[in-house]
Amino acid sequence: MIARAGGRQEEIALFDRRAKFAFVLACFALVAGRIGFRMGADHLNIYLQKKPVELRDHFDNIATTLDSWQAVGETTKLTEEMVEELGTKWYLDRQYARNGDPRQGLVSLHIAYYTGMIDAVPHVPDRCFVAGGFNIRVNPINYPMTLRRVGWRKDPTHVNRATGQAYETAVHRNPITGRSTTVRMPVGDLALRTTEFSHTDMPRARVYGGYFFIANGRTTATPEGVKLFAFKKSEEYAYYCKIQFIASGAKDFQAEQFVALSADLLEALLPELMRCLPDWAEIEARLEPAPPESEK
Repeated sequence: MIARAGGRQEEIALFDRRAKFAFVLACFALVAGRIGFRMGADHLNIYLQKKPVELRDHFDNIATTLDSWQAVGETTKLTEEMVEELGTKWYLDRQYARNGDPRQGLVSLHIAYYTGMIDAVPHVPDRCFVAGGFNIRVNPINYPMTLRRVGWRKDPTHVNRATGQAYETAVHRNPITGRSTTVRMPVGDLALRTTEFSHTDMPRARVYGGYFFIANGRTTATPEGVKLFAFKKSEEYAYYCKIQFIASGAKDFQAEQFVALSADLLEALLPELMRCLPDWAEIEARLEPAPPESEK
């Protein structure tokens, strides 16, 4: 019996040594694999973790008077729990009324900025409103947004790398100092992804939520577009900004009216917003590889 017990103890000790060796070997393989993967990704210029791009100014500094639109009420400040749910501390929640009179048109504006992320699933009204008790009455439709583009100018010296499209510029005038600066507008066709909602507490009202994104200097109406524009593996830096409008009206309030109302506000808002967002043309210029010595 003693001999059997001794043999059993030796078997257990041998198993323990083998288990420890296998564990150490597995840890080594994981570390080596991670290093190898990282080296391979660097060699192929693959960036899974995007480097952050800082805002140039806070959204709170967006003017409260935008042409004929005036802010009404206080700018909303979210609780810590709501900020955590939103996923960013860079946001703006403010209501604007045409000529300061909600009866002439009232739009709730929401802006949120994201950068320095691996990947993202943007918060959109399609999901958030339903979570808040609303029902989708009409599924999302992408409506073209037509802006007058007054004062916009082509900037042939700066071209978006991904599209080959020249940026346009607009003049922004500080409402307090009167100082003018030139800002670049995003490239791409503007469309507002619009959903009609209903709520049991407002049976006679029509509620619309619409949004689009600016991602790495380009516009897109869909979260899939954000992934395509800002999270390509070859992009070292990335950001995206969600611009969202919400408005409600009587039973005769149509989606086309909501889109036109949002576009009118956006016309005045966009230069202010682009003054705050990164200048993607400048970022691309900094990332442009230096020309060979023979071409200098």
